[in-house]
Amino acid sequence: MNFFCSKDCPDLCGVKATVTSDGYKFSGVQEKWSPTGFVCSKFKVFAEREINNGLTSWQVIDNVKTEYPDNGTAIEKMAEFLNEFKDKKILYMRGSGSLAYNMCYWDVFFSQFPDCAGTTGGPCDETGGDAHEEDFGVLLNPPASNLEKARTIILYGKNAAVSSQHLYAYLKDMKKKGRKIIYIDPVKTKTSKIADKYIAINPSCDGILACALLCAMGLESGHDINSLISKTGVSSADFELLLSEISAGQCAHIQGFGIQRHANGMNAYQWINRLAVKTGSEDMLYYSHSSKRLWTKQKTTFKNYIHVDKIAESLADGNFDLFVNAAANPAMTYPDTNLWTRGLSRTKTLVIDTNNTETSAHADFFLKVGGMFSQADFMGSYFFPHSYTREKLTDEISDSEAAAMLAARLGLKIEVKAEAEVPRKEQENRKYKTAELPLIMPEEGEGFKLLTSSHHSYLNSQILPGMEKGRQVVFINEKDAEELGIKTGDDVRVCGKTGGYKAEAVVTEGIVRQTIMSWKSIPMKDGCVNSAIRNKLTDSGNGLVLYGQYVEVKKI
Repeated sequence: MNFFCSKDCPDLCGVKATVTSDGYKFSGVQEKWSPTGFVCSKFKVFAEREINNGLTSWQVIDNVKTEYPDNGTAIEKMAEFLNEFKDKKILYMRGSGSLAYNMCYWDVFFSQFPDCAGTTGGPCDETGGDAHEEDFGVLLNPPASNLEKARTIILYGKNAAVSSQHLYAYLKDMKKKGRKIIYIDPVKTKTSKIADKYIAINPSCDGILACALLCAMGLESGHDINSLISKTGVSSADFELLLSEISAGQCAHIQGFGIQRHANGMNAYQWINRLAVKTGSEDMLYYSHSSKRLWTKQKTTFKNYIHVDKIAESLADGNFDLFVNAAANPAMTYPDTNLWTRGLSRTKTLVIDTNNTETSAHADFFLKVGGMFSQADFMGSYFFPHSYTREKLTDEISDSEAAAMLAARLGLKIEVKAEAEVPRKEQENRKYKTAELPLIMPEEGEGFKLLTSSHHSYLNSQILPGMEKGRQVVFINEKDAEELGIKTGDDVRVCGKTGGYKAEAVVTEGIVRQTIMSWKSIPMKDGCVNSAIRNKLTDSGNGLVLYGQYVEVKKI
């Protein structure tokens, strides 16, 4: 049976699924650069976690938890629960538990409640999407095969070894064929192993670097080149190397997710876009765009909308009678964890998910759905040009089936459509249209800039119990650590304007000065990383500033 992974890696892993006597067997789909294909390390772990994991739906009434192991009973009880809020104020939010298309039927379902608000903006690729929409009018990558005509491939904050494993395999193949790879990042991650050259850069300075390169080539003016280079922290030798490689032509540019999650993230994307266009490499400029861009959305209209930076605040202020959370874990993955905890504690909460999370711990009703293995679906790749369709693999109730069953009980309308019934969007070509582009500098502040990063063994918002052990750490530059009297193994406290967390120090030369990094989306020794990050919008107005906020570091 053909299958695909619809979790949060951007490549879209094609998978062959085989039913065996004791469960399921998965193998990779052949790729041009990988004759045998492969299943990434994350999929192997989470396949075991997600299939028939033993969880049940449950409801808490007067502090008494009642489980509903039977799907029919769970749907019936949830319909009764929702009927109580039929004419009350509801806030609905959907996350990326699955990136495939059919999660949208929860949108269709809840948009039919008369006083239900939706949410806008998000923590993922909104800022980068806004940058490409403004520059080119479309959200589109050229064919990935264009990389084969590149002489040099530059990765900007793209830790492909962890966040994009099929792209990483493709890049390894490109390197074997003679392509030079340059990796630019404030943190020397696993991806540096594939690079011919790793270049350290100060956080949120990728756009400044692109502007400096354009100025040095005489393609931009009005900026002091030496001042810009100094701001980036890139050495003179490394700058000259980049200048030489880009000036020689046939240079590909691949933008990472992390760049857009800074306060000036949209501007940084736009300057890299401009660098690619003005140096004749627009046909080798790539970013991670929407996985559903190929298909038209189902029509949904909510009474009003709450922007992403105001969701937790609205809950904490008691503005809603019910919060509905489908396939998201904002109590761990969104900024200002303490505000989210207050909001969830104050508001009746319905959680729809495949697994228990820090958010479902606050639920008054938890509906267990089967996850991606139970959901027939379709999806396009974030990076590669292919798309896949899959059949239902397990007999668990899927999200779309649950939404349709609930709609039938509550007199609402849902028609779940097959891929062939969903109109495809017309794909227009890129056309660069940005004339004037200001240069936005990084925010100034006191202390250390806090970065978070994905770990190769878990998904961005989903970890196995105990997986955080040994990863509750904070990486700090060796010179900064010496000044603070911190050694590897010391416990430190990281404090921001909204809270903080406790972690174990790891002293390293592999991170630029005045910057620290912790693994994202795991409970730390005390608190979590996002406790120290306040709600703040990027320069696009639609994304969240998850990276680069200033914090204080103290040895405990």
